[in-house]
Formats: sequence, structure tokens, C-alpha cells
Amino acid sequence: MYSKIKQLFHRYQSGKASPAERKIVEDWFEEFDDRQQPINEEQQSILFGQMDRKIQAMLYPRKSYVWLKAAAAILLALSATLVIHHINSASSPLIAYQVIKVPNGIKKEITLPDSSIIYLNSGSSVSIPSDFGNKKREISFTGEAFFIVKHNPHKPFTLHAGKLLIADIGTSFDVKAYPEDRQISVAVETGSVAVEKKTAAGKSTVLAGSMTQNQQLIYNKANDTHILGKIPSANIASWHNNQLRFDNASFAEIASQLERWYNVSVKINNPDVQSNRRYTISFDNEPVNHVLDVLTKLSGATYQINHQSIVIHLKNAKNMN
Repeated sequence: MYSKIKQLFHRYQSGKASPAERKIVEDWFEEFDDRQQPINEEQQSILFGQMDRKIQAMLYPRKSYVWLKAAAAILLALSATLVIHHINSASSPLIAYQVIKVPNGIKKEITLPDSSIIYLNSGSSVSIPSDFGNKKREISFTGEAFFIVKHNPHKPFTLHAGKLLIADIGTSFDVKAYPEDRQISVAVETGSVAVEKKTAAGKSTVLAGSMTQNQQLIYNKANDTHILGKIPSANIASWHNNQLRFDNASFAEIASQLERWYNVSVKINNPDVQSNRRYTISFDNEPVNHVLDVLTKLSGATYQINHQSIVIHLKNAKNMN
């Protein structure tokens, strides 16, 4: 029993969930907040049994995500702030996860039970297990965040970010791992971190055994490669100081970043015109129209703003690097 439910939440917890699967789980949290009361073990057994049978019935004969939507509908009957991401067995203790999601246009600071601090950038989310700090310190994350980890040599801090595992004992570092971006970046401000990549077989490959101050690792998701280099201290988590930076970014990536930063929708006309061009530029807490003025002047593009909607018209233009 519960096999498909277990698979769904295990994929979400490990960062292997598809965008459709991840959206269903996160939308569920977004709808609920903390309005409902927890349920007891007997009620959980009944509800999960019903869910498992519905999932099994709808999985076949066709492949689709309908079963996930049905599962999410049944999950709406459960607790508001906590969800079972992984059930080891019917008799094992249930591990619950609190998901904190930051909407576009907002930044948020949270403090973990061990006094570590996370600064979440817009459009980010973090999943924290109920047993965090008991035997280990391990969380899952998407988006961008700056971490200040409390020193504990007996319980290394482990972060799941897409295919990457980032581990350290006590340090400060920035991670950018938006699902829609082509790459994941890890930059160390103080201390030392190790970065590994998860494989399909459930094993891991070391990408960097010990990254230290002002080092940055960039992992390319498309071609499964990575580079390790230096980064100026001022550029690490510059977003936390309200500096908007585009680093070797395509216009599609610029559009995504503008959407998250200003909580607007951005449409690009003629996206193939500059598909192979990359841009590097930064802004200090500027309004969106000023950012667009500079971008379009330097690139040759034009734009229109209608309330919270922006349309960018690309032309054959030069790089801004």
C-alpha cells in the first residue's frame, strides 16, 4: 500500500520530480497555508489507502499525470502545513516536511532549528524535515538562497539542489538552482563546502571535494559538465543587497529573472533572433522600466509595458558583455 504516493513524494524530496509533479505538490501547500488541523494515524491510513487505490486505478492503461492530480485532490483532506513526503513502511515513524515557498517579488529570511539562517530569493522554496537536526541536517531546495550554516562537526549540513548535493559543516555560501535555468551555481563566501552530483543509479560523483572562499562551481544541466573558478566577494549573493545581476545570460534567462525579481510576466517576440547571445550587466535596486531602458538600448531591442505585463521585441543586436 501507498507505493505510488511514496514514489511521488520521494521524487519531490530527492529533486527528481518532473515540473508537473513538483507543481502539484507545491500548489497544494500554497492553497492550504496553516488553516487545518493535523489528523491522527487511523485517519491517515484510511486516506492514504483511498489515494493509493485511486492512483493504481488511473495509472493504466495510459501514461499521464491525471493520477497525480487525483492524489493531490485527496491530499487536500490532510494537514495544512505538513505533508508526508516519504513513508518507509506501514509501521515506520512518519517523517513530515514543511515547505516554505517565496513568491515572485518577495525575499524571505528563515531560521532553522539549529540556528542556521537561510535568505530565500524570489521564486524559491525549501523543504525541511520534521526530524531535522536529530541525527542529521538535510534539506531540499529550489531557487536561489544564501545559507549561513551553524557549525556542527558531528552533523554536516546537506542541501539537495536538483542533481547536486552540497555539504558543509559551518560556512556561508550561495546556491542558484532554479528548475528552468540551464545551470546550477554554488559560490562560497566563507568556510568550505563539498559538491557532488547524484546519478540515476542512486550513487554520487564528486564535483568538488573542497570549495573555499571566493570559489564558484557552475554545473551545466544540459551537457552534464561543470567548471570551478573564482568569483569576487561582492558578486556572491549580490541579490541579497538588492543588486540585480545578469551573468552571461540569454534573453530567455533575463526574462525569467525579471519575472521573479519584479513579479511581472515577460513575453519575448522573435526569441530565436538572439538565441546564441549572452549578456552580463548589473543594476542597483532600479525600477523595472529603467532596467528595460538600459537593456534595450544596449541590445537594440524594444519593449512595451502594460501594467504587470512586458513584451520585449528582439532584433539582431550586439552583446552587452
